[in-house]
Amino acid sequence: MDLYAELGVTPQAEPEVIRAAFRALAQRYHPDRQAGASTLWAARMARINQAYSVLSQPERRRAYDASRCAPPSQSVEPLIHITTTQASARNVRPFLTTYDARGRLHAFV
Repeated sequence: MDLYAELGVTPQAEPEVIRAAFRALAQRYHPDRQAGASTLWAARMARINQAYSVLSQPERRRAYDASRCAPPSQSVEPLIHITTTQASARNVRPFLTTYDARGRLHAFV
C-alpha cells in the first residue's frame, strides 16, 4: 500500500498538505458520519489513519521513504488503474493519475 496515494498527496508534500488531506478524507470516510456505513468505509478509514500516523511523524516518514526507495527485488511492471462496472472485459476503463503543484492526486478517465 502506498501511503502517499492513500492520502492523495505527493511524496514531496509538506506536513500541512498531508494534515489537510487527512482531515478532508477523515470527514468524508469516517464511519460515524455515514448513515449505514459498511465495513468498507471502516477499512478505508483504517488505511487513512495508518497512512497519516506514519506520514505525520518525521522519523517514521523518513523510514518509510527509505523503504520506498529501496531497489525492488524483481522488475516491477507499471501499475494500470482499471475501473469496471461489471465483470465483463468490455466495460474496462483505464485511467491516468497525476499530481498537481500542491501535491494533490487527480485521476483522468
